[in-house]
Amino acid sequence: MRRILAIGYWLLAIGLIGSVSAQNIPAVPADSLPMDSTLADSEGDELEEMDDLEVNASGIPDWLTSHFSNDTLFVACDFGVLPRKIVVRTNNGDAVYKIAPQFVLGDTSLLNNHPADSIYRHIWTDERVNPYGNLFDSLVDDVHIPMKGFCLPAPGYVTSPYGWRRYRMHRGTDIKVQVGDSIRLAWDGQVRIVGWDPRGYGYYVVVRHDNGLETIYGHLSRPLVDEYERIYAGEVIGLGGNTGRSTGSHLHLEIRYLGNALDPATFIDFSTGQLKHKDEYVIGIKAIKQQRAAEAQMQWYKVKSGDTLSGIAKKYHTSVKKLCQLNKIKETSLLQIGQKLRVR
Repeated sequence: MRRILAIGYWLLAIGLIGSVSAQNIPAVPADSLPMDSTLADSEGDELEEMDDLEVNASGIPDWLTSHFSNDTLFVACDFGVLPRKIVVRTNNGDAVYKIAPQFVLGDTSLLNNHPADSIYRHIWTDERVNPYGNLFDSLVDDVHIPMKGFCLPAPGYVTSPYGWRRYRMHRGTDIKVQVGDSIRLAWDGQVRIVGWDPRGYGYYVVVRHDNGLETIYGHLSRPLVDEYERIYAGEVIGLGGNTGRSTGSHLHLEIRYLGNALDPATFIDFSTGQLKHKDEYVIGIKAIKQQRAAEAQMQWYKVKSGDTLSGIAKKYHTSVKKLCQLNKIKETSLLQIGQKLRVR
């Protein structure tokens, strides 16, 4: 649903370039992005006679650079002719071309037609990532999820997998990306949340997909979609970043069903970027509930001054060997005051 459109044609077609209106979301420095990228737009947004045009951009003249704010070109014209547009260029050479948020109609009636609406019992909110209560716990039978139409969100290598990270659960897969890289949508869907979490996700996007899954894209430097927006697999939904609780630029990717986090590596072979089950994935409800019950039984101990592994093992009626296995440490490891050890 994209066509190539040059800046030169903008000038001929609408004859009016507006002023810059910066967004509140921090953007990638302009000098880190290519200046000769082509500009892509969405079918249906333009006048009918523009549909078949394919013109390569020949660069941006000096007098037009004043209309850039970091990585964003702001183009304005008579609203009766063409609505305001934004073009954002990524490190990968992608150009995201869309209506500015202030001109997007917040039509929440679209939600009533979402293919997964019945699965989520008509619950749609932007207030919490997981607002679904015990809906997952009420499931009895395995769930069959169609997988067709998948696109890998980012091609980087895995820096941290799903699973226990010291004393807390890491419910996603971290993929190495650079600030400004294209982050793409995994399956067709609709945006539920565009949010900011300074202690966790940073800038993040939550999308409910037509197949019933939800995905979360965390630590973005800049989201490029709006809440309620209908988007499609492969579309760029944001720029890679290092926001929130992050020690380096990466994408934190989560896959959830009714709020329950699932290991993305059971869906995706990150070494090849391909799905492990190309047509259908079966969520084993019984196995997941057993795993969650086991997690609920886990017990942790906070190391105090004078503690030793043998002393902690004796207190919790276990062995030093078992403590080392649970915490992936050696018997000779030095304990730190305040360190949390799993004892069950």
